[in-house]
Amino acid sequence: MPSLQLSHHRPVGSEPVTYRLPVTHTATPGLGAAEDDGRFAYDLAGFEVAVDITTAADGEPLPDGLWDISLAIGAQGLSKEVRIGSKRAEDVSRKTSAQVVATGEELRAVALYTTKPYGNFTLDLGECKHEVLPHLGIDGIRWAADALTELEVTGRCTLASYPEGALMVGLTDSESGGVGSFPARQVSGAGGDFVVRVPVATLPAGVWGGELRLGPWVLPLPELPRDLAPAKWRRQGLPWYAKPVPDGGGRFALEVARTKLVKAMARRLR
Repeated sequence: MPSLQLSHHRPVGSEPVTYRLPVTHTATPGLGAAEDDGRFAYDLAGFEVAVDITTAADGEPLPDGLWDISLAIGAQGLSKEVRIGSKRAEDVSRKTSAQVVATGEELRAVALYTTKPYGNFTLDLGECKHEVLPHLGIDGIRWAADALTELEVTGRCTLASYPEGALMVGLTDSESGGVGSFPARQVSGAGGDFVVRVPVATLPAGVWGGELRLGPWVLPLPELPRDLAPAKWRRQGLPWYAKPVPDGGGRFALEVARTKLVKAMARRLR
């Protein structure tokens, strides 16, 4: 009975770790009929198997590391192990597929890639070779055209997938420690493009720093454009504003405060 074999890359001299998963045979009608005049039947030579990283280690989560994927075959006392991937159908991509998946209450980085030069598949768990942060980027920050008190953050996430609602902008008030989270929305038909809307009129007074967050992965938001006009609104009849901090030190810094009426009147008189 063939099985799928996951073998962990380990330092030279250490004990190898291997886990085997049973496969399900699939139909392959007519396979090999032209090669041996039909003497042997290969109607169930195909196989399929699903690798669940939460249970693949004998019922336990598969540890972080690089895992080679092989097919182990045995018959009449003979056995052979063959790496998978160097021969593939045309619709099977050899492009690296990196993603973030939810396993219980935590998020894990997973990447499936092909080795060089043979093109065999290897599973990367825990960012051994493929990091998550390079897949996240911020394109711009501006006031939304249809809501002048909503800060619009646009960016791109090139991961193959990630849990719904996990990508967000997080704001933190440096003085009070207050926090706010605002989920990203994928732009339809635009690949990995996303947009986050931050309604600044709902924020308490303070100086707010900002980050793009995907679980434990954090990308600081860039400094706000210095020519970004202040947003203005009224809260309980009193005027408020939000504007970039003049010297943000190269990082996102948004000041939210109530307008001081005496200074506002003085400016008008001048």
